[in-house]
Amino acid sequence: MNGTRLTIRLSDVELDEIDDFLARHPEYRNRSEFIRNALMSYIKMADRGLLKDSGLKVEMEDRILSVLEDYVDYKYFKDMGDLITYVLRILVSNGELARILKSYTRGLSSLRLSEGEKEKNPLPYK
Repeated sequence: MNGTRLTIRLSDVELDEIDDFLARHPEYRNRSEFIRNALMSYIKMADRGLLKDSGLKVEMEDRILSVLEDYVDYKYFKDMGDLITYVLRILVSNGELARILKSYTRGLSSLRLSEGEKEKNPLPYK
């Protein structure tokens, strides 16, 4: 591969972590390929707002994440947090989120709230 050579310093522990990872992931042919991929993935995640230290971390199915990433990539939203906030704001304002959550919780047989818990519960309970 042609490109600019870059020298970095890693501790023995960091290098051992990389080597252990590479031993479990043979799809990376060598350290350089892994580090290139890791750096590009990091940049992509940072640009989408997925690396913020504060806030909510959410795991979701790849197909759902892919759809959301497209909207961020096309610059409809500044980052993933902006997109999710927008969608949730709409769902809350039109009552759809409450309806969805109410339907979901109705199906949970283990959800048995006392009268005191019902008063504290942010979801409409019937």
